Amino acid sequence: MTEKADIPFSRPFAWDRVQPRGTPVTFEASPSECEAIAGALGILKVLSASAEFTVSPFRKTGFKVIGEVRAEVEQACVVTLEPVPESINEIVDLRFLPEDEIDPVSEEIEVDIDAEDPPEPITGSTVDLGVLATEFVAVGLDPYPRKPGVEFTPLIEDDGSEDEGGSPFAGLSALKDKRS
Repeated sequence: MTEKADIPFSRPFAWDRVQPRGTPVTFEASPSECEAIAGALGILKVLSASAEFTVSPFRKTGFKVIGEVRAEVEQACVVTLEPVPESINEIVDLRFLPEDEIDPVSEEIEVDIDAEDPPEPITGSTVDLGVLATEFVAVGLDPYPRKPGVEFTPLIEDDGSEDEGGSPFAGLSALKDKRS
């Protein structure tokens, strides 16, 4: 089980608070939570992180969480290591059902980009919307942040093309020729 101290941004929401027409939930990370999120994601800074969700009933026993996660972050440029600002805006559309109502996943994987994601299992009486928001910030991060105008030029120190000996077997070949 994950300890509260291990979660950088926690906003537990009890399923029994869900209203029939949906319950709006809006929250923003504090400066210390932003620092903890940055540490958890391995990036330089999280300047702000917020979420706007609507939690609604789904089918008879499930719930859906629909909304948006926004964040302003700084990552290190993959070329210069200088800070690169980035705005994240991710759409959230998740469904939750009791585990026994989720169809088992077949061993054969079929990818259908247009298909709806399978529901997440409901575990316990709450969902941590802060953890969900942090996961969507992570999804929105540029995997290779680069400062505008910066190009990566590989450094080739020695490709061996100017070696005088040529092949390492050239010396053996010369000895063979002497014997003949």
